[in-house]
Amino acid sequence: MAIRLATAAPIGRTPEGLPFGMQIVGPYLEDHTTLRFAELIEQEFGGFSPPLGFA
Repeated sequence: MAIRLATAAPIGRTPEGLPFGMQIVGPYLEDHTTLRFAELIEQEFGGFSPPLGFA
């Protein structure tokens, strides 16, 4: 069984205002790859901000 690494990144909000995201999966010992991709996603989508009432 291969070991994988996963990083979660926020990418938007539902019509109700709740955040949703994506899971980025990479190979073993490639943490920097999934984290860098998450940084690029954050630049495009604006990153995480808490929903109203949770800040």
